[in-house]
Amino acid sequence: MQESITTTTTCDVIIVGLGPTGAVLANLLGRYGWSVVGLERDEDLYYAPRAVHFDDEIMRIFQFAGLADDIGRTSESFTDMEIILRPGRKPVTRSRIGSQDRRYGHPGAWWFHQPTLERHFHDGLKRYPNVTPVYGCRVTGVEQDAEGVRATAVQRDGSERVFQGRYLIGCDGGKSFVRREAGLRLESADFDEAWVVVDTKTRSGEKDALLPANHSQVCNPAQPVTYVPMAGPYYEWQFMVTGGKSEREATDPYLVRQQLRDFVDLDKIEITRIAYYKFHGLWANDWRNGRIILAGDSAHQMPPFLGQGMCSGVRDASSLCWRLDMVLRGAAREKLFDDYEAERSAHVREIINGAMFLGNVIQTRHRGVAFLRDWLLFRIAGLLPFANKAFADKANRKKPLAAGFCGWGHRLSGHLALQPKVLRDGEDERLLLDEALGHGFAVLARRGCLDTQRAQLERLAQQVDLRVLEFAEDPSGPVLGDPSGALQDWFDEADMDFVLIRPDRYVFDAGRADQLGRVAERFLAGLSLVRHSNQSQGVAA
Repeated sequence: MQESITTTTTCDVIIVGLGPTGAVLANLLGRYGWSVVGLERDEDLYYAPRAVHFDDEIMRIFQFAGLADDIGRTSESFTDMEIILRPGRKPVTRSRIGSQDRRYGHPGAWWFHQPTLERHFHDGLKRYPNVTPVYGCRVTGVEQDAEGVRATAVQRDGSERVFQGRYLIGCDGGKSFVRREAGLRLESADFDEAWVVVDTKTRSGEKDALLPANHSQVCNPAQPVTYVPMAGPYYEWQFMVTGGKSEREATDPYLVRQQLRDFVDLDKIEITRIAYYKFHGLWANDWRNGRIILAGDSAHQMPPFLGQGMCSGVRDASSLCWRLDMVLRGAAREKLFDDYEAERSAHVREIINGAMFLGNVIQTRHRGVAFLRDWLLFRIAGLLPFANKAFADKANRKKPLAAGFCGWGHRLSGHLALQPKVLRDGEDERLLLDEALGHGFAVLARRGCLDTQRAQLERLAQQVDLRVLEFAEDPSGPVLGDPSGALQDWFDEADMDFVLIRPDRYVFDAGRADQLGRVAERFLAGLSLVRHSNQSQGVAA
């Protein structure tokens, strides 16, 4: 009998799981130039959608990954969520979900079809010879020591492979093998509700003009329903499981078709999937054990009512990639990963709380409570701008950071930086601000405000990958043009002369010119820089 041979592959980063979080992280690290191996249990992309929505912050991350144009062509932006009390009735109120002002460079909310979206992610990996996806590969063991981490995996043909890396990122979902192997556990927010998700496609293969264009929540205490018009010919209905039905009863095709009759002509659609889900509110007690780090559903799971499950995983990838880059090239110590956990854990808990709040509003079954909700929250408060805003803020998807790597010396610390279009000198075409900021840290300042701080800025740029940019109304030499005045207005409103922006476009800190020294001290201290590192790694163009 021929003895089986175990092959070993070496890389910088091992990613276990190539769902949205893992695939986006692989694209981002590929762009930074690091060698990555992605291990995916399935041999092909999953055929059905699970997530349906992303926001402008996520599209901005796709922009950073070089995928925004392709994704934008197959996704659809939208603005409003409607509250309906009974099927067939007019909305009682409408909440603005997606702003169209492109404050962050893109429309505020998007529908997508997940298999199509994931195809963009995986096609994107083909751009990078330094990124190797391995499909049909089940991880069976994870070990680590002071030098690195080792993953053992079995492929579909039974052959065993070993992967050796400097770090391993567990993006392998809610039942994460990596999380269990690392000895990390989940904590519960005591939210567990059963819903049936029904995915459909129009028989025409086109959008149906007779179906509502807006996302809606049907707040009927007898049968709460969520309606989602996804991109293209795809539509989804989510029905809360009521009356103590079992999974088998709740997913019975006859019952599902009867429920759908209240919303759509069944002759115009085909049902592509009926799935039973338990919606949870969960997060990992710790996100890291040594060289093993969690991201995505392996670290947190949330009710879908804010549409932030996949979005939170993509934010994890964005927050983690620049930290990995700095630690891998020897520019910062591993303490930077502690800030990743503190930052992302606090952020997802805020979003989970918001999702549970909205879920409890939507799915209340008590008729008396529902009556009060309908009148006080939807009908009366919906007519009052301040009350409507308070409700929208409570269920807001755009949460600033509350912990982690920020200076916290200015009220903008932890908030996303603005992204208007700017002009370069000698160019006629406007570009989004991030394209000028580059892939590292950036200081953006009013023209001339930091002239007396030049020496300090140069010293700062020598210690960390930092780009310094100035702006004015018109471009001149290295100074960016601000043709819309958006940057000028932002700086005036925030009472600042400069802003220090992280690679993931969150504001580290900001202030007046004479505050630059204090901000720089907090910045360098927080990075835990490794002095005199002789390692370097460029960002791929």
